[in-house]
Amino acid sequence: MAAPSISRSLKTSLRGHFNGLEGLNNRVAYKLHRALISSFTALGLERLLLNQPFSAEEWPDLVSNFTLLYPAETVDLNTPGRPFTSDPFLRSCQDIVEGYLSRAAIFTCEVNTAKFFPKNGLVFDARWHVVVESVLDHQRYYSFRKTFRPRSITKRSGFFSSIQHPWHDNNWHWTADSLPQLRSLELHMQGRPLTLLMSSEVGPVHRSSLEAILPKNFSLEYVDPGRWFELETFVLPSYVSSRASACFPQDYFDFIRCRTHLALGTPKPAIATGRYYISRGRAGHRRLINEDEVFALIASFGFKKIFMEDYTFAEQVALMRNAEAILSPHGAGLGSIIYGENLKVCVLYPEARPAGYFYTLAVGAGHQHFCTNSNVTEHDDFMVNLDALRRVLTDEMNLSRSPNPNM
Repeated sequence: MAAPSISRSLKTSLRGHFNGLEGLNNRVAYKLHRALISSFTALGLERLLLNQPFSAEEWPDLVSNFTLLYPAETVDLNTPGRPFTSDPFLRSCQDIVEGYLSRAAIFTCEVNTAKFFPKNGLVFDARWHVVVESVLDHQRYYSFRKTFRPRSITKRSGFFSSIQHPWHDNNWHWTADSLPQLRSLELHMQGRPLTLLMSSEVGPVHRSSLEAILPKNFSLEYVDPGRWFELETFVLPSYVSSRASACFPQDYFDFIRCRTHLALGTPKPAIATGRYYISRGRAGHRRLINEDEVFALIASFGFKKIFMEDYTFAEQVALMRNAEAILSPHGAGLGSIIYGENLKVCVLYPEARPAGYFYTLAVGAGHQHFCTNSNVTEHDDFMVNLDALRRVLTDEMNLSRSPNPNM
């Protein structure tokens, strides 16, 4: 029996399934998955299965009203008068090459008779082919795909969308991946009504940040994350930055920050003087092994230790707007710096060659970025070199010691 022809959506997906996958387990899992699909196809039960993903950007004819908001571009991150060769972070960064970063195209499109799964944001077309941009890329889709179609589905008429991300509970991914999509949706709808469907699992801090910037023509519904929907028209926004790089066009920064301050009425101080250390002492990984020694040093510069999870969203925004300097290990809490102004941000990286997303968020939001590096992996607990940190605080950030270390 001749092998069935491979659809173009399957051809597209096969390029991504092994891209970035490491180890035998992933390959075995994929082969088992394909064997299961082949078995159901041989038995004539393929109608029960979900089909392979396709890229709306690569196949715009498979969606409708494809709108290019910003073309793909190479972004120059070199500071005027200070090229990458004199910036130690840019020299060592994994994904910023000679001070330049590639940003994918930013677009919106409409999927008719769309199937939507709120748990992880998966969006399918009428033929049950998943639009891969609904979970960012092929690599992330591999981790969240479903094999079987749902037994029941709720049908709704009208225009719908979502900014649900698989890691919606992570403050960084929420800030860098989800919230910017709201700006794209606003541009696409141009004042027309839209219903935003979000999982009821979204926490109070993230709900507050979403509701603060929700366009007036949008309505918001929190729904059962395990309930499938068939929607007349789903407006799909691409992710604004690739793999959480936080490299946004300027109007996206302004949309999030300005609307948040306006909605919350956060006062702007005449002079921001707060210095805050965001601790990961309660986290399960990427903690500072010598945090006591680090804090003893930075407390002499007037830094106060905080745990972001102790604050409401409005309190987090107020902290950032009243801050002069933020110091933190690599962690999701740094997403909140988008609400500050003219901050001095020092990131304590566990790696010698870190990724660039805290840098791009800091620079894009108008802050200064500083750092120290250790020499372990991204997820390890690590030691901070106190001499290097002292040098950054004094020589680079130009911070003076506090006359009252306990302030």
